[in-house]
Amino acid sequence: MDKIKVVVDTNIFINGIFKQDEFAQALFQLKSANKIYFVMNKEMQNELLVTFSTILLEAYKKRNKRGEEIGIIPLSASLSRCLWQVREVDHIIHTNFCKEDKSDNKFIDCCIDDDVKYLITQDKHINGVAEEIKKQYDIEVLSPFQFYTKYKGKML
Repeated sequence: MDKIKVVVDTNIFINGIFKQDEFAQALFQLKSANKIYFVMNKEMQNELLVTFSTILLEAYKKRNKRGEEIGIIPLSASLSRCLWQVREVDHIIHTNFCKEDKSDNKFIDCCIDDDVKYLITQDKHINGVAEEIKKQYDIEVLSPFQFYTKYKGKML
């Protein structure tokens, strides 16, 4: 099976790293095993880094239940592994599928800009327009569970 390129929404990184979502983590494992690779544009990278930094700062301020500091280094290392060898593309096209949260369009745009057929997200705005995206650009919007299930079942 050829290496599959995917666009992964910020929420998947956050759920995999901070919430230990098993299917988000399964995506990271597929990437580490060179089965898939992530495609991102600069806007996606910026959103991820800002979101990640904000969560880390809040976690650092709160500390854990025993008053110990949260381990920032292992969390940062997890993000670094996810972003290692990401294919970066220019943000050329600007769609308007997600009217309620226009910032979500950058993930759809990235798929179109690099002919990526799989957008992995748990975002309600993107999921709400999934049929339109599929019809116009043949891009499948999938949850981590759906993608992993299809991958394991050799349906991609």
